[in-house]
Amino acid sequence: MTALHAEWTKFRTIPSNLLNLLLAMGLMVGPGTLAAYRAAEGYQGSGAFDAANVSMYAGFLFAQIAVGALGVVVAGSEYATGMIRTSLTAVPRRGRLLAAKVGLFGSVALVAGEVASFVSFLFGQAVIAAAGAPAASLGQPGVLRAVVGMGLVWGLVGLVGVALGCLLRSTMTAVTVLVAVDFIIPIIMPRLLPEAAGEALMTYWPIAAGLQVATTVQNPDRLGPWPGLCVMAACTAVLLAVAFALFSSRDA
Repeated sequence: MTALHAEWTKFRTIPSNLLNLLLAMGLMVGPGTLAAYRAAEGYQGSGAFDAANVSMYAGFLFAQIAVGALGVVVAGSEYATGMIRTSLTAVPRRGRLLAAKVGLFGSVALVAGEVASFVSFLFGQAVIAAAGAPAASLGQPGVLRAVVGMGLVWGLVGLVGVALGCLLRSTMTAVTVLVAVDFIIPIIMPRLLPEAAGEALMTYWPIAAGLQVATTVQNPDRLGPWPGLCVMAACTAVLLAVAFALFSSRDA
């Protein structure tokens, strides 16, 4: 608990951290609401319309980079400043120190993600209804799961950022890898690959699989909501395990 409290003190006393977290939440709500309105304008009155996902997905594409990059900073900035040696002097058990970073930022990202998801959902449904398209309510089947699930994905993206920051120990390099992993590979690469390979990538790539939990209209060719989230969680756990192993064995 002492190590966890120390990490919280580090996080909250750097103004840019809180500003970046608010920026991530704003990126979720703003573009998400705008995309929901545009989708509702184009609704033709036929076919499946996933109002819950429409109100969150577009904003998440921007927010995931911000929250993941903040996770990178939480783990990697101390290497750039040399403060990692001070932290290791204060908390010589390296596993405990990294566990405190993981626990602290995972919790922060989860709470921020849940708040952003619910706000984005509520704003999105308001503009969808105003445009005349069918809006969703939390009581409808799968909707509450989709909104809560999007917050869970936020938490996992934050932990991926922490793991990359610890593994690569360079903020710029880690953020570049994060953008590739969470944005370029799942969104751009399927368009460059043969159809079968592209479909497999969109089905099993961790972030693509995890985002199935935030849908209410399921694609039968994709993983289900909870299996998809489990794929993302398992890959995140493996990445964190490697980060723990290296952090415990190599020099600061």
